[in-house]
Amino acid sequence: MLLVVMLIGMATALFVYGMVDTNTLAVRRDKVTAAAFANVKRALIGWSVQRTSSNVLEDARPGELPCPDMDNNGAEDGTCVAGAIGRVPWKTLGIPEPKDGEGESLWYTIAGPFRIRLVNNNPINSDTRGNLTVYRDSMASTITTEAVAVLFAPGAVRGTQNRNPVATALCPTTGTTIARNRCAENYLETVAGVNNASTNGPFISAPDSGTFNDRVMVITTADLMPVVEQRVAREVRTALQAYKTNSNCGCYPPKSGCGCYPWSDISDGTSETDENRGRVPIIAGPENWGSGTIPYLPGRDTGTNGWFVDNDWRLVIYYAIGKNFLEANSSGVRGGACVTCVNPTLSFNGTPGKEVVLIMPGPAGVSGAHTNWPFDYFEDGENSDNANDLYVSPSSTAYVRDRIYTIP
Repeated sequence: MLLVVMLIGMATALFVYGMVDTNTLAVRRDKVTAAAFANVKRALIGWSVQRTSSNVLEDARPGELPCPDMDNNGAEDGTCVAGAIGRVPWKTLGIPEPKDGEGESLWYTIAGPFRIRLVNNNPINSDTRGNLTVYRDSMASTITTEAVAVLFAPGAVRGTQNRNPVATALCPTTGTTIARNRCAENYLETVAGVNNASTNGPFISAPDSGTFNDRVMVITTADLMPVVEQRVAREVRTALQAYKTNSNCGCYPPKSGCGCYPWSDISDGTSETDENRGRVPIIAGPENWGSGTIPYLPGRDTGTNGWFVDNDWRLVIYYAIGKNFLEANSSGVRGGACVTCVNPTLSFNGTPGKEVVLIMPGPAGVSGAHTNWPFDYFEDGENSDNANDLYVSPSSTAYVRDRIYTIP
């Protein structure tokens, strides 16, 4: 009897130890997956924010994301359809190959509006939103309808999945015959009627089961666009400061002969007279961008418009200037001929002395675009009032809030 008791005790201890060991291993795997997700998310956002046009990359622009790696070579494909699913292009991002806790490479899908310009010629600016839907557990619970990208950790094989790198078969995801290890269907599963291996989604995150073990991370419009707006605002601010430093008038760019700061209309972006509040002009006076030692607008060189112009950033950024920093009139008075200017400088949070105020509006409302500019761009009354030179920090903390940049 003593021997039997001892054997039962040993068996119980081994069973409990096995449970603890299994749980510990699962936790470790989840930590590996979470770290891989975080690293890829940082890399994708960093890659997107730093994009800029050059002689080599004429069409590159802030906000775009690389196409997935469809042939498993670590690099982005040069073209992709909206919602294409492939592996994370880790070589393009300049990171080690990201793998989940099971040792499988991470997969990745991209929203159509954020693809590189070679395959998506629509502008990327504050009004651009992701359009991928991701559910939690079932279609009754939505994580987001605005994902710009979705990351997948496929985990171990489930069901009839075949990840053979040599054998080929028709892939339901792409509709083409490719190696089985390049087909998302052999890595991602279906639960609650939602198939993660479907181009353009919708997608789903759900608990592990015998038939489903995908882990999902979502990158939303809120994750990406605020930092893209930061980058754009800082470059515009730098260009304006350089204009003032290098122009003969020592001013910010008004139309020649005007005693006030102009704003550019929607039609052609040319500086106009008698306004110190409006849009950033893309054709400036008294000296145009690129004249003498004045720089071009961001993203432009001598042969191209550049990403600022091509992506319609001028249509969403609000721009105001104090009349003391305008071109002088024939009597040498700065702002002397201005009809609508009120204060010699701009006031921010009750303190005067600002030369320039730039307001980045955040994304548009449910209509998908700003239509009544500038009044439906800004949440705070002072900022949306186009009849004074008084501005305040946005009261909202939501990602859709305005963001204000000033000189100085």
